[in-house]
Amino acid sequence: MVKEAGYKPLDMKTWARTPYYNYYAHGSKGMCAVTANLDISALAKKAGEDIYIPLLYAITKVINARKEFRVGYCKENGELMVWDYICPIHRVFHPDTETFTRICTEWKEDYKSFAKGAAADIEKGERCATLNADEFPDSVFEVSYVPWLHYSSVNMKMSESGKYLAPIVTIGKAEKIGGATQIPLTMQISHAVADGFHIARFFEEVKAETEKLAASL
Repeated sequence: MVKEAGYKPLDMKTWARTPYYNYYAHGSKGMCAVTANLDISALAKKAGEDIYIPLLYAITKVINARKEFRVGYCKENGELMVWDYICPIHRVFHPDTETFTRICTEWKEDYKSFAKGAAADIEKGERCATLNADEFPDSVFEVSYVPWLHYSSVNMKMSESGKYLAPIVTIGKAEKIGGATQIPLTMQISHAVADGFHIARFFEEVKAETEKLAASL
């Protein structure tokens, strides 16, 4: 079982987003969902068809590098806090039943350690017939992989309470477009903690991280 991460309280008096949080978490309950094609040519050249775990690593590393993606609620007092890190909950598809099992991989900044853990979690998920392979900590975000479709958009509805703050990421099928290998990538997050600027930076940093990772493989 993946252990719970530590956290630090978020000071609402000094947090620059406090008025935005109050408006979007309690008022309009708005959210941001952006899909863009991501050029992963460098990674695809090195990893071939085995791009999922490297992509998962790059996405998780970028998310953990940014405070806005790690904001959550303290279950002891309900106050806002920032996780030290968050781990991806992702999915293993079962072709025989056309269902899936949710798995959670512990975040490790060393790529080889993360990849080894993710591969072991995927194997565990393949042997599991239930929705969840294990109990999960609260310090998580969601990732879905749709390798059958190069889509143009994803529309999901977040919690009607306005209090689901963690990122939701979707990865689509890789295709050659204009000589480059591209995947559709979707980032969805509550407007209470992030805006279009933060999402655009997410895409830029994931691309940069895939190139950096490709150079090390």
